Amino acid sequence: MNHHSSSATLSSPASTSPASRLVGAIARRWPALLGLAFAAFNLATDDPHSITGALLVLVLATTAYVVIAVLVRPRWSWPVLGALVALVMVTRLTSAGPVIELAGIVAIIATAIVVGFLRGTWTRTDLYRWQPYAAVGFMALGLGALWLSPEAGRVLIAAGLIGHTVWDVVHWRRHEVVSRSLAEWCAALDLTLGLGVLVLTL
Repeated sequence: MNHHSSSATLSSPASTSPASRLVGAIARRWPALLGLAFAAFNLATDDPHSITGALLVLVLATTAYVVIAVLVRPRWSWPVLGALVALVMVTRLTSAGPVIELAGIVAIIATAIVVGFLRGTWTRTDLYRWQPYAAVGFMALGLGALWLSPEAGRVLIAAGLIGHTVWDVVHWRRHEVVSRSLAEWCAALDLTLGLGVLVLTL
């Protein structure tokens, strides 16, 4: 009996050492780290005279939220995001051009909003009710940037990304609509990319 107690006591410090706690904390924050890595990649490959890269992140985040919401399946968050990214990649491989790409995204958002109204999804009392309005607002902001100079457009998109960070945090805290891991990933990506675009532009 004493032998087992001594063994447990001796092994306890090793299992709760600072290194193991650090590794555990990092493992729990994998969505944020993945978001930071994705933002760093976008900033490293960013063209300071173009709004395309940052705009794509904003519209994809907007589209993912409203599509996941209309499905009412938070556990489908990552598959939905993956499907949207794959769709964009296929569009680019076919050389359809950014106009067709944005038109397709707008069509997906519009369809999701209409389906949500028909199904009554937007009449709920939680965060679901705000999804169509947020989608229209963020998408209008992103498309509005196309009418400005590249510098002004980039500043507007950066503001949209930072604003979407707040939207991400609200969903993360409420644990509604999308999975918490996706909300955390998106918050890290949006904030880092938004601030980075501002620094590179101003």
